[in-house]
Amino acid sequence: MIRHIFCDLDGTLYNNGINDDDIKAIEEIEQEGVVFHVATGRVFKQAYKMINEKFKLNGYFICENGSFIFDKDKKLIFKEPLDDYLVRKIINTFDSNSSYIYLKYDGDIVLSDGADIFDYYSSDYILDKELFKKDSFDNLVGNVGILSDDINELKRLEYYYKDKFGEVCDIYLSGPYTLNIVPKSVSKRRAIEYICKKYNVSLDEVATMGDSPNDICMLKDMKYSFAMSKSRDEVRKSASYVVDNVKDAIEIIKKINRTK
Repeated sequence: MIRHIFCDLDGTLYNNGINDDDIKAIEEIEQEGVVFHVATGRVFKQAYKMINEKFKLNGYFICENGSFIFDKDKKLIFKEPLDDYLVRKIINTFDSNSSYIYLKYDGDIVLSDGADIFDYYSSDYILDKELFKKDSFDNLVGNVGILSDDINELKRLEYYYKDKFGEVCDIYLSGPYTLNIVPKSVSKRRAIEYICKKYNVSLDEVATMGDSPNDICMLKDMKYSFAMSKSRDEVRKSASYVVDNVKDAIEIIKKINRTK
């Protein structure tokens, strides 16, 4: 039986807003005893606002691709940020004429530049070039991001950073304009495993939903995983099911649970 759902935000549950049909489906499945959680690359305050404007989340917020986990009452229950020394090295080796580096720092998104591109995702950011000159970040950086509207440049930087930092970091495209660098020990899947341990449930009692390369870790090799039909081919291939939206995934989960 599926007891928990972990769902990505952007491109999965959130598409220029959250669809009322998806909200209704979430509320109905929770009435059947299934807990709904969010697993996103966004910082907590963004994720909380996006959800709370539409419905009350009863589960956990997995944020910054697993670097931080918050409960429904905004309490931080887990964190594993990037080491300051590693953040400094990543910044020092950044070299691009058509991309910009940004940090998810102390709950905020701080851009070095490229605000016009980041507006695709959100207007909730800080533009502060001085931050990137600091020697210490007080171990509050959960994620280093690279922003560009040139996909070929992002792919070049992906290969470059994988070569330089691939042993200690996971580097992946997380959206059409963003590349993310996170600690090797951090991922949405590992955050899910952490929460499952708290609830004493197995991964076979979990359903996951996503649409981007950073979701593959929580889709692949899961008994019940759902990729959005608009996802890239490698994302769809990593999932057990392909659906058009969250509502359709929940309808399948209901059918699965009725047979258990």
